[in-house]
Amino acid sequence: MDDENLSDQATDQKNFLQIKSIRTSSNAFLMKLKEGDIIIALDGKEVHQSYEDLSKELKEIKERKVLTLCREGVFFNTFVEGSLGVICEQVEYDKVPELNNFKLNDFFKSDVLYHQYELFKKPESIAILLNTSPTILASLAPPLWMIQNRLWTLFSITMLFYFFLFMISPWLFFIGWILKSWYVGTSQVDILRLFYRLGNYRLSSIFCAESEKEAQELSRKFDNKIDFYYSYLEPAILED
Repeated sequence: MDDENLSDQATDQKNFLQIKSIRTSSNAFLMKLKEGDIIIALDGKEVHQSYEDLSKELKEIKERKVLTLCREGVFFNTFVEGSLGVICEQVEYDKVPELNNFKLNDFFKSDVLYHQYELFKKPESIAILLNTSPTILASLAPPLWMIQNRLWTLFSITMLFYFFLFMISPWLFFIGWILKSWYVGTSQVDILRLFYRLGNYRLSSIFCAESEKEAQELSRKFDNKIDFYYSYLEPAILED
């Protein structure tokens, strides 16, 4: 009897969790997780327990952790903080052939500083990869930050704003620059998201990566036709 129990436990330990349903407005929904995603690991530790146990663990975390998942054969990391709000089912190790050559150490390193990226896409357009880590350029020189991010409308409005302030009073221009820098510096990510949505870009995926190059490479794995303005990759090969 004991041997049978040990055998069952060994089999269960090879199971992973596959997302079957995602509740609207849940953390998983906001994280752009998808039905069919397989939960592989949490902060470098493989996840073999039930979703109930995993959910309890996620609720107790005090700071965000890195969740490793597999989506249609592509492994990626994303930040998680709190329970996901999903329904999962057990999937056996043997049912996921990509796991045969998978090494967790190749995808998660505890000593690496990861940045969260948001991938925005529009049909037949260059994709946009947003690094949600704030940049000091937005606080020091908002116009240069706007040029860097191709926010031409906002750049034009800002320069007119500065021009009129300077014509009224140099001191007023100085105060306006300080206030504008403070606002753009603290709201830069929200500003970018707003302009992307106004441009009909759709948020496609959210994940974390060590660098912009790594994030672009991962995006290409999700969509082999994707391209970027400042690309580290070879141009995508489009089918005739």
